Amino acid sequence: MVNALHLGKKDDFTPTGRRMSKWMDQVLGPGFHHYGHTDNWAPAINLCEHEKFYCVVVDLAGVQAGEIDLRAEAGVLVLAGDRAMPSESKDCGHVRLHLMEIDHGPFEREIQLPEEVDIDAIEAFYRNGFLWIRIPKTS
Repeated sequence: MVNALHLGKKDDFTPTGRRMSKWMDQVLGPGFHHYGHTDNWAPAINLCEHEKFYCVVVDLAGVQAGEIDLRAEAGVLVLAGDRAMPSESKDCGHVRLHLMEIDHGPFEREIQLPEEVDIDAIEAFYRNGFLWIRIPKTS
């Protein structure tokens, strides 16, 4: 039952606000909205449930594996880190930005864990820009 994991209220508005801001840029034209992040962004997550474990997949393209903070505390899985703004080579000279859809800066996600998981046996690995987190069930 997937609804056993709660992604947290603070995740509800931030992605919507960013999507609205990006939409404004697209509708009103490049340069109308001057982009500047002032808060955390939330990476996209897929969540599925298997018979014996939950699996969380997090889209973290551009983040080095060693820079991802993943911890379980008080029944909550916390994922945090920072993604640098993608940039062209310094050989390109002056660059004028027309569209920015790739979030950058600090990020954080919190996932409320159900009681029937073994937080001491959580496993994670990072491959091709995706963080895969396997959370075993105890029952």
